[in-house]
Amino acid sequence: MRPKNHSRGKSSPRSAPTSSRGPQRSAGPRREPEIPKNWRAVAGTHALSEVFSVRPHQIKAFWLRQGWESSQDLRDLEEKARKARLTVETKPVAVLDRLCATHQGAVAYVDGRPTLDFDGLDSFKTSTVLLLDGIEDPHNLGAILRTGWLMGVNGLLIPEDRAVGLTPTVHKVACGGVEHVPVQETTHFQGSIETLKEKGYWVFGLSHKAKKTIFDLELPEKVVWAVGAEDKGLRVPTEKLCDELVSIPQLSAAASYNASVATAIALTETFRQQRRFRA
Repeated sequence: MRPKNHSRGKSSPRSAPTSSRGPQRSAGPRREPEIPKNWRAVAGTHALSEVFSVRPHQIKAFWLRQGWESSQDLRDLEEKARKARLTVETKPVAVLDRLCATHQGAVAYVDGRPTLDFDGLDSFKTSTVLLLDGIEDPHNLGAILRTGWLMGVNGLLIPEDRAVGLTPTVHKVACGGVEHVPVQETTHFQGSIETLKEKGYWVFGLSHKAKKTIFDLELPEKVVWAVGAEDKGLRVPTEKLCDELVSIPQLSAAASYNASVATAIALTETFRQQRRFRA
């Protein structure tokens, strides 16, 4: 089934220092400098490679573990840092461990990330936005960002409280997806959803309680998928923001999909159906 009317009314929405001498490595115990709160810590070799590709001039600090010379991946990152004229600081593994248990030997602090521009959404013929209602597992958020990047998601809404943010682990799992999917934190979803509906988006919530499945839908050009928390699903206020609740077919009613897997299924079906609008 397809929503009776896919047209929505449109209205105005609501509105480091570098070194000229190349890399300089420092080792030995010393007091770590205060890191500004607006800098994000990026961990993992794939995530960092994407940062160097997309926004090298926004990297404010770059750390490699002691003994990085023995790793080809870390040598490649060191070369990227040298080309970007960044100071490379060598740190004990324990320092990096405190930031992310699976850092793979490298961490960077970055000032800046993609931001969700509601006005810019008007330029897309087809578009997909995600609303994550309380995802707390950084591996889930990282996996969703990675899939969202590959499926062309144009934005992601998350709560400011009681949900995971863009931690080093999220960056590592996302493998570069954070550099491409704009993420906006909000105290409540209602204002953002009202703006998106004014721009022609239809909002579908994933819920095991729904009888209509995702494969029964004929999706419109612009879609918002609302995905609930790992254990509780969508909250009632978020369900009320949705135009329709839909489920994903499964054989056992006693189990449920992982949040990142459910999101991947929804995004894949959306990408498949939206091809007819891009032809």
